[in-house]
Amino acid sequence: MNGPQHSIEQLVPKSLVEELHALVDRPIRVMVICGTQNRTLLKYRDDDILPDNLEIVSGPGCSICVMPAGHIDAFIKIAKQPDVITATCEDLLRVQGSRESLASVKNKGALVEVVDAPVEALDLARKHPSKIVVFTAVGFEGAAPDVAETILEAASEGIDNFCVIPSIRLLPPSLDSLMRDPELNIRGLLCSAHILSITDSSAYAALAKRRHLSCAVTGFSIAEILEGLISIVKQIRSGQPSRGNPFNGIMQTDETLQHSRMMSEVFFAVETDWRGLGSIEGSGFVIRDELSLYDAVKRFNVRFKKGEEELQCQCADILAGRTTPAECPSFGVSCTAKHPVGPCMVAQEGICASYFRYMFGKL
Repeated sequence: MNGPQHSIEQLVPKSLVEELHALVDRPIRVMVICGTQNRTLLKYRDDDILPDNLEIVSGPGCSICVMPAGHIDAFIKIAKQPDVITATCEDLLRVQGSRESLASVKNKGALVEVVDAPVEALDLARKHPSKIVVFTAVGFEGAAPDVAETILEAASEGIDNFCVIPSIRLLPPSLDSLMRDPELNIRGLLCSAHILSITDSSAYAALAKRRHLSCAVTGFSIAEILEGLISIVKQIRSGQPSRGNPFNGIMQTDETLQHSRMMSEVFFAVETDWRGLGSIEGSGFVIRDELSLYDAVKRFNVRFKKGEEELQCQCADILAGRTTPAECPSFGVSCTAKHPVGPCMVAQEGICASYFRYMFGKL
């Protein structure tokens, strides 16, 4: 038998809502980076629980959404090669490149498999020694250790039919680029607890100090998010955001030190393109030459060219925090969950998909 059903109002901590309302005494804009946290706020009807003067701006916290058409084109070019199995996440299948998607080339006969982790792609390589398995490594810096570990595992076992398309993005450089826009007027950043598992928080600490940002690192429940927003508002009111900087308190552990060593052994940072944000210095990873056998870009001699993004939507501006899904003329009309136009509607973590589901009650 199912347990008692609770309304959304019963699940939101009233005391935290009241405290937040009492604290917000001026207009404040906070960027919520993580797509999951944005989804939680929308699920609990943020317009109902947040003060009118507290404006939430969604950030570029969806790694599928920020993948530019040129990168999708490279994935597709490799997927079309004979004897190649492309291993990718489900969300990436429907994201459109200049003319095609991985889903469309799969329908035409390309071998494309859905996996949830890089080690599953390596398992495919073990099972299919006559094929080259190519893993599309899409994600933010938190995803990099698992990819690095898998590449090193393949190298140690001498598995030569496995390689990776490195398309990992680093969030701090992209956020720094966004914060240069005075019209955004972001005063605080709400970061997800994923940051606790990454190897180096110094980039976030430097960003917060350089841009005079109040920050909080929280989990994904509505209570944790409200607590994080309360902390940010208190920092802003004190006029000393550095005192509440949570990144300086993140300690290195044996696990994160091991992650750091693996990442340094496999990757180095370079300039790369982001959908909606342009080209950003030091915001992407590439695989070192010593491991070039496991770099699909070098192995198949492809380049991440600038793709022709002809989307009839405003995903680019939405990812940059300049507009909201509800302000896009395509949203809910030509762009729906069943027929998505842009990646922000395709990806589960995409802000448009979350708006569509929770603000309009549609799936």
